[in-house]
Amino acid sequence: MKSLYVHFPFCESKCHYCDFYSIGRERTASADPLIFEDALMREAKMQSHHLDSQIDTIFFGGGTPSMTDPESMRRALAPLNLENRVHAETEWTMEANPSSVDLERLKEYKALGVNRIFMGVQVLRFDLFTMLGWVYSCEVVFMVFDAIFEVGIQNVSVDLLCGVPNQSSADVELAMEELTKYPITHLSCYLLTLPKTHRMFKDLPNESDQLEHLLTIDQFMRGKGFEHYEISNFAKPGHQAQHNLAYWTGKSYLALGPSAHSFDAEKNQRWKNISNLHKYGKFLSEEKSVIEWSETLTPEQRDLEKWMLALRLAEGFPKSWLDNSLRQSRAENLLRAGLLEEIPEVVPMKMRLTPRGFALSDQVISALS
Repeated sequence: MKSLYVHFPFCESKCHYCDFYSIGRERTASADPLIFEDALMREAKMQSHHLDSQIDTIFFGGGTPSMTDPESMRRALAPLNLENRVHAETEWTMEANPSSVDLERLKEYKALGVNRIFMGVQVLRFDLFTMLGWVYSCEVVFMVFDAIFEVGIQNVSVDLLCGVPNQSSADVELAMEELTKYPITHLSCYLLTLPKTHRMFKDLPNESDQLEHLLTIDQFMRGKGFEHYEISNFAKPGHQAQHNLAYWTGKSYLALGPSAHSFDAEKNQRWKNISNLHKYGKFLSEEKSVIEWSETLTPEQRDLEKWMLALRLAEGFPKSWLDNSLRQSRAENLLRAGLLEEIPEVVPMKMRLTPRGFALSDQVISALS
């Protein structure tokens, strides 16, 4: 496996809309970081044989990895011998929130090997910050971006949310305008999705407004020279997120930490760790497996994933995949609806989603897979 993911579960506070496994500071006992460091070291030792001698991508996600001390990260992952596995082109990404890093801390992460930052900005309006439960301000966001570029980390991505209650397309465009004043190389923008039982569900913008948000983002970012290379992701040429592309192109990856998912493409196997820090620590201290479940994908599952992954990307899929009359008919309907387009300059000819198709991708995937 040439890609490594590590899940750091700690957050300053648990966002009420977040589905990822994380522990807010208010629930974090003083011993938890030590439990995690020891457990992660044990799992790293147990799983290191899965990794190739050369790693192409590393991704520290969470949670908020930037709440973990860089030296603690180094100690926990020592069994992986990363210093001997990374090379000049290895992309080493870390997610961060503006309130959890400063200039000195960023210098330490860069010394560790981090060369790409995914900064979780989400919104740039104070009342929306508050509504979403974030603990920082616009001023803090800009101070942190100044620090990132001062340290010399040039590969910087921003995470934004759209489709937020009381958010307009103008708000989204203003946020992108402010952020692209910095030399960022990548932007990810996701619709806020909530279960029907969530207290804010009734306040979400309607589908028409959500579509307007997504098309505004596409038009603005492409106007700034970014490529819309995946449903929710835009990159300057040559700065696509290589770790995420490993997921989207069906490559193998090893994932460590509570709730982390791994995939072995050669064996068509996927497995998931338990989503509980204390069980994760206890089981590893007893030299037990922390795998909660595993599965071997069936040919039907692989075929479905083939379509789902290909339709995520601007590279699209070969026209030869339309291998029956039903798919061909549906593709023609999607072409007429402006959701699908041909890429005539590619040989063999391919098809891909249009910007509107990206925004309505669930419909297209359902029709063709």
